[in-house]
Amino acid sequence: MAVLAKPINKIAVVRKEESSEFVKDFNKNKVSKEFMASCNKAGKLFKSK
Repeated sequence: MAVLAKPINKIAVVRKEESSEFVKDFNKNKVSKEFMASCNKAGKLFKSK
């Protein structure tokens, strides 16, 4: 089954006053390398040969 989604073509506009808070939130929500490694390992379990 295919998943069809429309891409979101919006650019985030950040005010000068809110830029430091935006950067903190962005870095906090970033996916870590350890999490990606565990996701890759889990994905290998479900790959078909």
